[in-house]
Amino acid sequence: MATVYCFFRNKVVHVMTNLSSLATKKSSFFLSKSWIVWGCAALFYCYQFMLRVSPGVMTEDLMISFNVDACSLGTLTACYYYAYAFLQIPVGTLMDRFKPRRMLTFAAITCSLGALLFSSADSLSFAAMGRALIGAGSAFAFLSCLKLGTLWFPSHKLPLVVGMTLLLGTVGGVSAGYPMGWLVEVSGWRHSMWLVAFVGFALAALAWTIVRDKAPSSLEAEILKSHGDDEAHTSQQGLLTSVIEVMRKPQSWFIALYGFLMYVPLSGFTDQWGPPFFMSVYGFDKSTAGAINSALLVGIGVGAPSFPFLCARLKAYKPTIFIAALGAFLCLSAVFYLPSLPFWLLITLLFLAGVFLGGQFLAFSMTCALNPLSASATAGGFHNMICMLSGVIFQPFIGWLLDYSWNGNYINGVREYTSADFSFAVSSISISLVFACIIILLIQEKYTK
Repeated sequence: MATVYCFFRNKVVHVMTNLSSLATKKSSFFLSKSWIVWGCAALFYCYQFMLRVSPGVMTEDLMISFNVDACSLGTLTACYYYAYAFLQIPVGTLMDRFKPRRMLTFAAITCSLGALLFSSADSLSFAAMGRALIGAGSAFAFLSCLKLGTLWFPSHKLPLVVGMTLLLGTVGGVSAGYPMGWLVEVSGWRHSMWLVAFVGFALAALAWTIVRDKAPSSLEAEILKSHGDDEAHTSQQGLLTSVIEVMRKPQSWFIALYGFLMYVPLSGFTDQWGPPFFMSVYGFDKSTAGAINSALLVGIGVGAPSFPFLCARLKAYKPTIFIAALGAFLCLSAVFYLPSLPFWLLITLLFLAGVFLGGQFLAFSMTCALNPLSASATAGGFHNMICMLSGVIFQPFIGWLLDYSWNGNYINGVREYTSADFSFAVSSISISLVFACIIILLIQEKYTK
């Protein structure tokens, strides 16, 4: 009997081992498909990031074409942020209620139409409408990645998904540096935007062909279990339900305020005033200034997927995001206030600043962990809205500071801003990072041990 028992026990163990191996292989196959589905949304995020940052290498061209000063130009480019920021909560709620595939396709088409309108605008108002339309389409980009991440990946993979999303986003930002600067110098800003517009139509077709709104049943069960749910995700009964669920929590606001303050270097400097800063302070040409500005984005591309590993090592969010804020403050302040930095040191400091700024995106994981799975896109939309308000405020504000300290000189019909003017204006960025360090004291630790 003992021999028979051992025989059957070994057989059962063998069968269970094989089943476990098959399940692991099946799970790996499904996760490979998950990355493909997410990748389509991430490519669109990359594309809209390039559209967002591209005015940085067109500053002089836009000021001449529309006959505007720095503050007015900042207001024009900030129209992207007006649409993007104020649509985040509605888009997040719609993303939770309806289908990401449909919304992603619509968003890519909207961005392309906005780029076409912007490239053909013959007045400031039409250019502003084009930028706003680009912002409206872009409002779906990160949230579609976040929503597909929660629907197609277990919860422990979400920080990596967010980090990889930002990595692809920075690729788009880098392409708006030297490549876009070169294209603008060769063919002009209007023709460049016209060419870029048609990329969005191709991405819309790709999203409609590949993206699916629901993971296979076995993977969906694993995902729901990882989020602590025991039944399939259902939409909220009312559009305002998930919004109230997110906004009634003070911690949602504290985390969002941290994100706002940490996003100022991106929206206020890299997206708009970085290339003019390097052209004025260091005397670089347009293409070189765009390439140097991209060093910060390359750093973010490294830091965004790396900080989740540091967070896992420390087993805590708060010290990780404090390191991010403090490191970004030290590196950017050195760039802003130390005169005549060697080229290699300037690039190194910008890259390191980007690496540290990449840690801010852990805040998306923090706000998703704070709120239920059914409101994940709404939570991400609320957080993203507050972050993007930094562009609404700081792009024109930095322009206003430049105009405030301007000495009255012109070059080729464009206002000449000195290195002292820029140092004064970008001080607002360093101050924002100091407040980011302080606001962490009000945030509660939400890391799951």
